[in-house]
Amino acid sequence: MHILLVNDDGINAPGIRALAKVLSKEHRITVSAPMEERSAVGHGLTVRVPLFTEKREVPGAQAAYAVSGTPADCARLGVLSLAEGPVDLVVSGINKGLNVAMDMLYSGTVSAAMEAAMLDKKAIAVSTQWEGDFDKAAEIFARLLAQLDMEKDIDFMLNVNIPTLPGQEVKGVKWVPAGRTHLWADTYEHRQTPDGRDYYWLKNLQDAATPDFGLGHDIGCVANGYVALSPLVYDLTDGEGFRDKDFEL
Repeated sequence: MHILLVNDDGINAPGIRALAKVLSKEHRITVSAPMEERSAVGHGLTVRVPLFTEKREVPGAQAAYAVSGTPADCARLGVLSLAEGPVDLVVSGINKGLNVAMDMLYSGTVSAAMEAAMLDKKAIAVSTQWEGDFDKAAEIFARLLAQLDMEKDIDFMLNVNIPTLPGQEVKGVKWVPAGRTHLWADTYEHRQTPDGRDYYWLKNLQDAATPDFGLGHDIGCVANGYVALSPLVYDLTDGEGFRDKDFEL
């Protein structure tokens, strides 16, 4: 397959380089990634200024481009302009930190894969724990990818979270829905600059110790040593929210 690799941690991030190294053994690899880290930017696109690109060297990739825009820009530009020939699959990651439950709404990693899916490309977002082993996660993902049926197993896009903390054994793989919580801290630390200006810093973005909420959804699966596979769609409609109610204006 011709695989386009994208991410939100930047083209020099170890996660995307681990993927390129492993996946290039069986597949043709093109990389389109941000010039610098663009974590938690969600699904933003660059529309008012041009996108600049630079050719870079990424071991395993036949071609690699650093892009000045967002992760979604990288996916879109990679599919439509940078990749030579049709792209069979877009893989976003490996992200430093899980992308589970409500955190996915912030995630540039998930949004890049979502953008590719919106362009009718098969797409997978892959993440591991904050202190995870990228080489180990890449090897696990490669074995998983070899067993996936692109047509039957990926309808729109797939979100993959891999447990790879030191000393942690991966027990297996589970198909699970996304949870309804988040791992982001809710606390801002108030600080001051030397000249007295106030600013705030979000504390403890993610904790390496993933909470255990059971095996019913993605967070608990990773906490218990399982790879979590969550099929995603881009549909924000609440199917239970419709009411049989008339309004007068």
